[in-house]
Formats: sequence, structure tokens, C-alpha cells
Amino acid sequence: MDYVELACKLIEFDTSNPPGDQSECADYLADYLGEFSNVRVYEKDGVKNVLAELAFSKSGPTLAFNGHWDTVPWSPEAWVTHPLKPVVHGGWLYGRGAADMKGGLAAIILAFEEVSGLENLEGKLILMAVGDEETGGFKGTRYLLSRTGLRPDYVLIGETTDLLLKVGRRGIIQAKLRVYGDEMHSSRVYLSYVSSIEICSELTLLVRKLDPGDAGDIMPRTTFAVTIFEAGVKENVIPRTANLHIDIRNTPKVTRSDVESLLRRELERLKEKYGDFNYELDVREAAKPYMIRDSHLVRVLEDVYRKLGLTPVHDAGGGASDGRFFVEEGVRNVVEVGPIGENIHGINEKVEVESIFQTQKIYIEAASAILGSDKS
Repeated sequence: MDYVELACKLIEFDTSNPPGDQSECADYLADYLGEFSNVRVYEKDGVKNVLAELAFSKSGPTLAFNGHWDTVPWSPEAWVTHPLKPVVHGGWLYGRGAADMKGGLAAIILAFEEVSGLENLEGKLILMAVGDEETGGFKGTRYLLSRTGLRPDYVLIGETTDLLLKVGRRGIIQAKLRVYGDEMHSSRVYLSYVSSIEICSELTLLVRKLDPGDAGDIMPRTTFAVTIFEAGVKENVIPRTANLHIDIRNTPKVTRSDVESLLRRELERLKEKYGDFNYELDVREAAKPYMIRDSHLVRVLEDVYRKLGLTPVHDAGGGASDGRFFVEEGVRNVVEVGPIGENIHGINEKVEVESIFQTQKIYIEAASAILGSDKS
């Protein structure tokens, strides 16, 4: 099976999460990998995760390939083809999960298979194929690490990176806000009153522009985005309360405390405009940011890129990934490398076919460099 065939096979499995029932895909990969490696399946709350191992010697480094097969939910409306019927057209493979991240997963699985037949290697190569990345990773990568105690020396994650070397990720901070205003009949708005909806509407626009001044050369600044706005009880009632959910992606320079202080500052400023009002603000950290640019793995990958005629470029944009779980456990050699994708989580999601093959070659060369017994 080549990389296109395997990517298409994976896309055909409905692994949308939620609801999260991905057993068919998990069982298929366990059988496939079991033909040439030692495979164990770990299940957490109905989510199966596949851990495959190639042991070349009793001593030596451990390299882990990591990837997920679960996808965001999909609807066939507006797609050119059905999301679960993959199509190759114009050098791109279309389908739900093509870019995030079944194309990359196909690449690392086939790289894992090819490395299994190489000689003069030392240590272990691990493949972690998981099913819970899209809803937090706590039933997937996080569970595998806690359940097995695995702490690899090196980790390569096959998320779509457009062939960039992703050496960092911003964290996630979630803020929930409830604003209390005046409840009244909507026909009486000519009177003086405090509107929870107006306050939250203005705050929605304000937080989008908040800039703590923490942008780096490869990591974007901390961003604030209102993702849920809830208000209203009846068409002719000015509601007493309005609720916002604010999704914050923070750099290592901005803490949870910094975020809370920024939001409270803006709320106090709004009191000067709208009059005194009460509010409840709950700010919690969901994922820590990290940046590791000077690791041995980064240097190995830079050499691999040059060997393959590619230009190594560092990146630290995008959302969070399972990389944070390894960093939290003290693993310092963590890099994401994956194919070129477009419309991730969107309509007509696609991955560039040639870049899947390039990703596969990168993983094979990296494994050979890290696990090779002759490192001269």
C-alpha cells in the first residue's frame, strides 16, 4: 500500500469526534501495524489508542512518531464530493481529515513500516496513533503517557505544518464571562438602563484588538476571540444577563493572571461608558505554551531537510497540539512536521499529495539519523 492508498483508506473511516466512536479505524491500524511490530491497544472511555513498537536493541534512544485519526464533525452540504469519499484532483487529495491529519498519519505509518526493515539501528521506534486529539487529547496522547509511563527521548508529530518545522505552540486559556444589566420591556429603551447585550457586544470587538505586545519572530502574539455569545429570553425583553466565552491563545510571555488582568481592565473601562454593572469572570488555563528551537532533534531535522533539498524553516503558529503533553513531561526534543494542507476543519479540506510523500521521506531519514548505530 502506498501513501495515497493508505490516506484514502483512513479518510473513508468516519472518525468524527464528537461523537468519538472510532473503533473501526483503530482496529484496522492495529491489524496493519501488527504485521511487522509489537502492537498494544489502550482504551479510555470508549476511545481506542494504538501503540506500536519496534525494538532494535536493549539500549539506545527512543523515538516516537505521533499522530491522530479523529476529525472534527462534517456535513456533506457544500462539499464538491462527499467528505468520506476521497478524491485526488490537481495534485490534491480531498476529504474530511485529509489535512488534519490522515495524510500525515499515512506518511508516518508508512515511514514506520519502512524503518522496520532497516539495518544497523539501535534503541526503539514507537508509533502512537491516537483517537482523541480533536477534543483535548486527554483520552488519547495524554492517557497513553500516563497509562504506560512512556517518556521518549525524541518525538515527531505528523500534524499538517506545510513542511515547516513547528518548534513551538501557543497555549490555551479559556475565559467565561457573565454580565448583569437591567431587565426591562424592549419598548422602554428611551429610558436610562444598562444593557448586558450592548456591553458584551462592545467587549467582543475590543478583545479582538487586544495586543499584549508579545509577538515573536515565529510565534504570533496572544490573541483573544469570542467564540460563544449567549443572551436573550424573549423578543420583547431586554435580558438581565449575557454570557461570553473567550478563547485565548497565549505565548510563553503571557500568563493566565495577565489575561485576567487585561479582561478586568477592559470591563472596568466599560463601566465608565455604560454605568456601573456587575459581572462574573472565570479564567482557566487549558494548555501551556512552549517554544523549543535549539534541541538536538531540530538540528537533526535541519540536516535532513538539506539532504532532501528542502529549506528548513521554523514556525510556531496555529493552535495547540498534543506536543504540549510531551513537553509537560519533560521531553525537550519535540517537533511537528507534516504535509501541506488547506481548508483544515472546513469545506473541501485537502492535502497536497506530493507533500505526503515528502513527509514520509523526512520521517525515514530522521529515524535513520537518530537511531542509526553509526552516527559518525
